[in-house]
Amino acid sequence: MKKSLFAAALLAVVAAPSFACDKPQNKPAIPNPATAVTAQMVKSNNEVKAYVKATEDYLSCAKLSSAEVRQAEDDLRAYAEEFNKTIREFKKLQS
Repeated sequence: MKKSLFAAALLAVVAAPSFACDKPQNKPAIPNPATAVTAQMVKSNNEVKAYVKATEDYLSCAKLSSAEVRQAEDDLRAYAEEFNKTIREFKKLQS
């Protein structure tokens, strides 16, 4: 019994990284700052943070070339900056 539990635990530890290395599929939509409400911006902020974290995790475990990683990081930076501009515009409109 103990051997089978140990084997199952070992298998779970070894297999876990392969399950965790999934590329995030859907980039969250960035709301229009002129029409968005605070709750929508907060929800979007949480979704963007989760997407960025998931993408960073994917890039750290994926078997990509260094050029592919750099391109993905550049794309992610541009997406995050676009969202940050939206947040700044939203705050400006709210004040």
